[in-house]
Amino acid sequence: MFTFPQFVGLFNIFVGIMLTLSMLILGGGIIMWIVRLGTWPSYREEAIRLLEWAVGILFTLVILLLVAQAVQQHTAGAVFVLGLIIIALIVYFGYQASQASKEEEEH
Repeated sequence: MFTFPQFVGLFNIFVGIMLTLSMLILGGGIIMWIVRLGTWPSYREEAIRLLEWAVGILFTLVILLLVAQAVQQHTAGAVFVLGLIIIALIVYFGYQASQASKEEEEH
């Protein structure tokens, strides 16, 4: 069974590999965009689409790393916030279920 630090370490390795791959995709998109500069039809839209995906992946992975580091540094606070979210979801779904049962009783 994994401990929390081992899990975070594996998560950091996985995100690092994904960051490397997204940087390679970004580099490939830039090279594709430059190479197709003077051609007709240029098909540069494909390179721009690839660049958009790479930037989106990079942004997502950086946010994931920031969240992971925040959880790692402030574990007690993160567990508290997670508990509050779970309690809020239970209250919300309980309220929705009670409203649905009241509507069924009225019809």
